[in-house]
Amino acid sequence: MNEIKERIDKLWSNEISIEEQHKLLESLRKDCAGLKSDLKNDYDLELSKVEKEITEKRFEHILARLHARMDDQETKPNAKIFPLYHWIKVVAALLIVALVTVLYFSRNHAPQQKELAGNHVQLKKEILRQPYNSGKSAMIINLSDGSRVTLQPQSSLSYYEPFNSRSRNISMKGEATFKVAKDKHHPFIVSANGFTTTALGTEFTVNTNKKDRLTVKLIEGKVVVKAGSENRMKMSDIYLIPGEQLSINTKLKVHSLINFKDSNNTDKPKPALSVTAKDALLFNETPLSEVFSSLAKRYETDFVYEDVEETELQKLYFTGSVGATEKLNTILPVICNMNGLTFKLTAKSIIISKQK
Repeated sequence: MNEIKERIDKLWSNEISIEEQHKLLESLRKDCAGLKSDLKNDYDLELSKVEKEITEKRFEHILARLHARMDDQETKPNAKIFPLYHWIKVVAALLIVALVTVLYFSRNHAPQQKELAGNHVQLKKEILRQPYNSGKSAMIINLSDGSRVTLQPQSSLSYYEPFNSRSRNISMKGEATFKVAKDKHHPFIVSANGFTTTALGTEFTVNTNKKDRLTVKLIEGKVVVKAGSENRMKMSDIYLIPGEQLSINTKLKVHSLINFKDSNNTDKPKPALSVTAKDALLFNETPLSEVFSSLAKRYETDFVYEDVEETELQKLYFTGSVGATEKLNTILPVICNMNGLTFKLTAKSIIISKQK
């Protein structure tokens, strides 16, 4: 390749001998494809050192020089070497034009090919993770973005790792607490029971353990809970602040939002914290049998159950607060609707029955 270049340079400077002209012609005839490849490699090497505009000008300059030399040689009356000069210059010109065409195509399509190749590699690297906690104690899962998940027993997650370039998506069942690494450009989205909880950097708990029930408890930061497109329940987006808990009954299509106090950091059922008339009643996943008992003392009335066993009420729960001045007929619809019950006020008692 270097020898051919030297002879072409001699040709342009009128310093080539007849013998060298014949050798150059023979080389071009034998290895036209090889010359193209070598010229392309040289161009690629040169392109890595300089800017594109400079390289294109360089080729324009080469073509201009070539045509100028061809015109100059055609004006000289040298019959012995003109045909050989003419043939070599035509071949060299065609090679350079072909090379410029190939390089133009490569330069305009290479970035797209590299991008597609990069995406293909990225898709290959994505791995589906589906951890399931079959033990009796909580499991800690560290995610690739620096977030941490505390997965409770009999609970599971499903997500692809690494996360994609736009968001961090996780599906779950059971109960899990998420301590999310802050990243305002990549929202952290947890999908459960047809709802999504979205956060940028925060700590919250999502619980789907109870049938037809979803609860989201915000410990730190800020989240927004939305009904998914596949969910038939119409619900406006709900923004939570620290200390708030959202409970959604997906069967009855109702929800409630309360403030919670969780000093023991546990979700076990608790009795009413107060039953005196002057204090507010606070319930945290309290069985309905205890809730109605507390309300009976507060409002000095009796609760009567029709077609509802007390054992059934022990399996139904309520989370919320009843203010000291709140009327009974305003709190009962909330409690009953959340648990598929109905009520009737009489002069001496309150009759609780199942919704039909």
